[in-house]
Amino acid sequence: METQVQDRVIRRIGFTASQWQMIIAMSAAIGLRMLGLFLVLPVFTLYGQQFTDSNFLIGLAFGGYGLTMAIVQYPFGRLSDRYGRKRILIIGMLLFSAGAILAAMPPSIEWLIAARFLQGLGGITSVSFALIADVVQEERRSMAMAFLGIPIGLSFAIGVLLGPIFASLWGYASLFWITGVAGLLSTLHIILVVREPERHIRSAAAPWTPNGEILKLNACGFLMNFFMTSFFFYFPLMVGRYLSLREYYMALGPMVIMAGVSMFAASRIADRGASKAVSFASFSILLFSALVLFQHDQGVLSSHPLAWMIVGGILFFMGFSGLEPVLPALVSRLARRETYGASLGSFNTIQFLGNFAGGAIAGYLGHFSRGYAMGVLVLAAALGMLMISRLQAQ
Repeated sequence: METQVQDRVIRRIGFTASQWQMIIAMSAAIGLRMLGLFLVLPVFTLYGQQFTDSNFLIGLAFGGYGLTMAIVQYPFGRLSDRYGRKRILIIGMLLFSAGAILAAMPPSIEWLIAARFLQGLGGITSVSFALIADVVQEERRSMAMAFLGIPIGLSFAIGVLLGPIFASLWGYASLFWITGVAGLLSTLHIILVVREPERHIRSAAAPWTPNGEILKLNACGFLMNFFMTSFFFYFPLMVGRYLSLREYYMALGPMVIMAGVSMFAASRIADRGASKAVSFASFSILLFSALVLFQHDQGVLSSHPLAWMIVGGILFFMGFSGLEPVLPALVSRLARRETYGASLGSFNTIQFLGNFAGGAIAGYLGHFSRGYAMGVLVLAAALGMLMISRLQAQ
């Protein structure tokens, strides 16, 4: 009876038992890794202020992992096409954990920047998505990416909510120790649980050249992560005016709930042939979020500044979580099967350059009025809308 119920659930979701097993295995591994990363997001700016009063250097450290993560995405994707996904996943996780541990004990801001660069060398996103694309049919990939995002979403919720609390109890460095341990546990999970189909290990990588559509999606990935890193650079500076570290959950809680709802709604709609519409709407929401976030204490909004800041944050989370599963699914749909790793590697290379640029530029603009940052983010969202409007795929 239990087996029949499980079979009905599997058919309803649209995945076979083997596909479901791979999605669960990879979701658990990535979720552990991302838990550590998300713990740091809401408070990193405050951590950096312990070592320097330069917003630019703090922003460089914050987004620095994105630069090296971008550098390794394409090579890791190509290597995984040739030698297999699993061994590249293990190498990446070990590098990520080493960088996190070094970031927990920096004597200077320069050390922290170097540790974040090392942490970024563990970029396994393209390989993870390629492994899922290996075993899931094209028409179900957006939903597969959403299921892959369940533990990522849970890790995100737990991380951003508990990170400030842990930091207030044990200090900021404790978050990096937790990150390093979580990364090592994720590595062990990959070694013991993840099984790769032999037929996807090749003696030579297939030739690959990006087409115009994938280049547009690459640009969208850059803009999405640029926006995300900029948001989390400014968030602790804004919310700290109204809430203590232990009270951050009051602002982040509603945002995280809406992120989960938006991710699944966007994925379901995208799987029905509306990926382009979902992506355009998500960038539009990001544009409005920037306007509200940076004007939450101005004009007619000034009577309830914290409430409006939370509204702006909810809009950001809705827009970002709408794009996150849909864009890589579009990339895999437009790529040839034998070059999934390379195509997703190129996407994630440009995407994580957005992390680096977002942190560095947000740090630089932190020396000026918030209007400059708002203008840059509005422009980024508008460019994303333009790229999506010119996309041929639906």
